[in-house]
Amino acid sequence: MYSVSIIGASGYTGAQLVQLVIQHPKLALAGTYVSENSSDASKNIAELHGNLAHVNATLTPISDAALKEMADGVDFIFLATPHEASHDWMPVLSSGKAKVLDLSGAFRLKDTNVFEQFYGFPHTQEQSLAQAVYGLAEWHEAQIASADVIAVPGCYPTASLSALKPLAHNNLLDESVRPVINAVSGVSGAGRKATLTTSFFEVS
Repeated sequence: MYSVSIIGASGYTGAQLVQLVIQHPKLALAGTYVSENSSDASKNIAELHGNLAHVNATLTPISDAALKEMADGVDFIFLATPHEASHDWMPVLSSGKAKVLDLSGAFRLKDTNVFEQFYGFPHTQEQSLAQAVYGLAEWHEAQIASADVIAVPGCYPTASLSALKPLAHNNLLDESVRPVINAVSGVSGAGRKATLTTSFFEVS
């Protein structure tokens, strides 16, 4: 069995991860964590997510000391956190034996100038960025198998690149014509907290 800790377990993505881990025959849930200032700290995850009523897992507030301990205490760490949190915590979490899978966008882009343009803050974790492998298995299976830091791709790239791979592999793409991808998404990936951008009146 491989031990798994999930940071950011109170959100939709984190809760889905909990469900997947407890159902997996080779994974054991070692801990569920939230930031120290989270209003959900110390609650049971079942209080927030009715579909996890059968899970007895406390949302432990994560401290700097706990981050260091976790890095060597489990086999896998999932970050279901905002980009900024993943960016700041990665050097500590990736310093131990654990493999870290980051579901934010903090380590998806190798060009720090492009990163700041799209994510709105400067990327200063160059070593962690160099370690990170883009975690789309259909494209980077071999690299993922040996990676210590995996930047999990988002919904649009996963759908788009997975569809394009067989076309690219069979030389069916015309380099003079860019493929058009019409993709539609919901807002659950933006998190549980109410914001103007996820308001029903604003999303369209």
